[in-house]
Amino acid sequence: MARKISNLQGMEGNLAKILGTQRLQELSGLTRLRRLWPDIVGKMLASRTEPLQLKPGEGDSHILVIAVTHSTMAQEIVFLRDQIRQACFEHARMGRISKIYTEVRMDAGFHESKHAVKVSSVSLGKKKELARELQSIKDIALRRAMFKARVAQLRYQQHQEEFQ
Repeated sequence: MARKISNLQGMEGNLAKILGTQRLQELSGLTRLRRLWPDIVGKMLASRTEPLQLKPGEGDSHILVIAVTHSTMAQEIVFLRDQIRQACFEHARMGRISKIYTEVRMDAGFHESKHAVKVSSVSLGKKKELARELQSIKDIALRRAMFKARVAQLRYQQHQEEFQ
C-alpha cells in the first residue's frame, strides 16, 4: 500500500490573502526590525527604545513609529535617524522609510529576562530528621517556624554549593 504524499503548503500565501500583501510585508518587516533592533541601535538604546509600528507612507515608503522611555531618547533617535533608515534597509530588508516618529512610553525597550532562581529542594529524609530533632519543642507555632527556617537554611546552603 503506497503512502499518501502530504500536501503541505507555506503559510505566507494564506496570510497574504487574509491580511493583504502590503500589511503582511509591513508586519514581517517590523518583526525583522524588532529582532535586529539591539544590533541596529546598540544595547543601551535598545533597552530604552523599540520599534512600535510600521505605517504605509506616501508612495512605497513607510513611516516608522519608535517607542521611547524619555524625551532624551527621542532626541537620540532623531540624531540617529539616517543610520536607522540605512540599517532598516540593509539588515531588515525594509523599503524606504520616509519618516520616523517617536512616542513616549514608560515600558518601552527590550529588557533581558531575569531568570528565576531555581530553589533547591530538601530531601524528605532530611525533613524527617529535622522534624525528629525539633520534636521536643512543645509550642507548635515555634516548632513550625523553626522547621521552616531550618529548611530555608538547608536550601540556601545547597544553592550555594551548586554554584561553587
